[in-house]
Amino acid sequence: MLAIERKRKIISLLEERNSVLVPELSKIFSVTEETVRRDLEKLEAEGFLKRTYGGAVINDSINSELPLKIREVTNIDGKRCIGIKVAEYINDGHTIMLDSSTTALQVAERIKHKKRITVITNSVKVVSELASAKDCKVISTGGTLREKSMSFVGHLTEDSISNFNVDVSIICCKGVDIEKGITESNDVEAEVKKAMTRAADKTFLVVDYTKFNKVSFIKMLKLEDVDMIFTDRKLSQEWEQFIASKNVELVYS
Repeated sequence: MLAIERKRKIISLLEERNSVLVPELSKIFSVTEETVRRDLEKLEAEGFLKRTYGGAVINDSINSELPLKIREVTNIDGKRCIGIKVAEYINDGHTIMLDSSTTALQVAERIKHKKRITVITNSVKVVSELASAKDCKVISTGGTLREKSMSFVGHLTEDSISNFNVDVSIICCKGVDIEKGITESNDVEAEVKKAMTRAADKTFLVVDYTKFNKVSFIKMLKLEDVDMIFTDRKLSQEWEQFIASKNVELVYS
């Protein structure tokens, strides 16, 4: 396994468990413990984790954001299942907004066969994914390219979004918390997603299970600002009751 693949797997494990141990990783990857320590050292330097005696814990900095290449493979199975389920709620003729999240990209892959749909997006990846869709009109918001997420952001992007009225906006976030609501790690990304919410008749929040009970840097939306939440694993009874109390529909993939 290449070093970049090990690093991605380590981050995925940290997202799921919050901590990892060197001996365990050594067995998983069939490499020496010294190799694992070097991987952890590099990931710590990049700000993704904090090394501890015998292992590492996830860096809970609320202003951290994983690079797109790593996010694309983090809990990919869960995101793929969410994409499949969301596609069931997209009808022929729908107008849709998709944000630049990796989960929204999974949705894009699943709606290519729909007829007469229009997709408006600030994501370079989504535009590329839908370029070959035969009966899909794709509109890029334009704006300032943010290389880390391969997304367009800024006032030009928000102004472009405000010119449309769509059936559904599909957005993701970095954290969902009962007290703090829906949060995001970057302010310009948050403003684009809020603009998408305002432009839509309905807003779908697509979040895998790792996002719950987490708080990120920017307060973006209240839970009641979205209409449906799609996730990949069953939530606690407390969460289910809270979501229901906000008149938001919860859908499991």
